[in-house]
Amino acid sequence: MKSAWIKIIVAIMSGLMLLTGCSNKQENSGGATISPASSTEAQANEINACSLLSAADAQSVMGAPMKLSSIKTQLYVCLYEEVTPKPGSLGPARFSLTVVQSKSVDEENKAWAQMKETRHLQGGQKNVQEISGIGEEAYFTGNVEKGKVGVAAVVARKGKSHFALDSQVIEYRASPETMKTLARKIVEQL
Repeated sequence: MKSAWIKIIVAIMSGLMLLTGCSNKQENSGGATISPASSTEAQANEINACSLLSAADAQSVMGAPMKLSSIKTQLYVCLYEEVTPKPGSLGPARFSLTVVQSKSVDEENKAWAQMKETRHLQGGQKNVQEISGIGEEAYFTGNVEKGKVGVAAVVARKGKSHFALDSQVIEYRASPETMKTLARKIVEQL
């Protein structure tokens, strides 16, 4: 049991480290900062992720009031955190959207392949499920217990864009079905 908690904490910390970094790109007032994989991608990635994800959306997934995080972000990352962390929790629940928009289909093919490799999005992987009806290709990652998830994601691709909706909370309380519904809504806006 202790080993499982350590793995979860390491996964969350790794995700937060991926979401923090330095860049000279325009910033959002909330969310975590990540730098694009390449300068070409940086030039193409002009989308404001917070225009696609609201605090109400985050609340519907996490089941608690959410606010835009005070952590500075790039425009293509939108991070919400719990208004009031639950007593005894390791910190506020977080929910984010990262949208990558490439200049060309070739660049997107490379970026998507890298995303799939990084997140181990292949059939047969533990806690990875392919989802139909969300963009051209989509996956759900995470362990579901009693209809809820803790650390989980919906990762999807459409055209020259791909995105990740990430739940970052230790307790099993986020709704995987609401995450999938929200992903469908985002795909329609890309």
